[in-house]
Amino acid sequence: MESTNSSAQPVLRTALLFGVGLGVLTLGWVILLNLAGSNPYGPRRLMTVPLVPVAVIASQWFVRRYYANGPGLGRAIGTGLLTALIASAVSAATLYGFARAASPILLERNAVEARQILQGARSYYLKQPGGAKQYELEQQALGGPTKPEGLAQDEFVKKMLLGFLFAIPGGIFLRK
Repeated sequence: MESTNSSAQPVLRTALLFGVGLGVLTLGWVILLNLAGSNPYGPRRLMTVPLVPVAVIASQWFVRRYYANGPGLGRAIGTGLLTALIASAVSAATLYGFARAASPILLERNAVEARQILQGARSYYLKQPGGAKQYELEQQALGGPTKPEGLAQDEFVKKMLLGFLFAIPGGIFLRK
């Protein structure tokens, strides 16, 4: 008979493998963007967000190899949720560390680029009903992700929500 501790080990190991792997990949992407002269905090940074569902589903598929009759619903969903949590936390922590270690000029450049993008979309906002109000809200919101804490929080929330969104249906589908 399996003990509770040994039955949770494959779930934890798999979630750590895929979660930390995605977090390190995210850091590599941010460093690559910086080395290429691109804004490491801009919209291209978000290109790693679609990898979260891939990591979640892959971890749920991978954990099946540890159980002859499938991991079951709880372990499958648990693996996906834990993978999303770990990937989000590691991605946010590495982005925060990079932002703290890198030049503050990069954060300033990000803020300038965000304002320029918003200014370029101003005519579009003003054509929409209630667009002027929305434009003002967007201008106020630009203050949040221009600090390392804001960037890390943005990274964590986006990846966590998307990961949780895919973990439940993936766990249901991959339970056997």
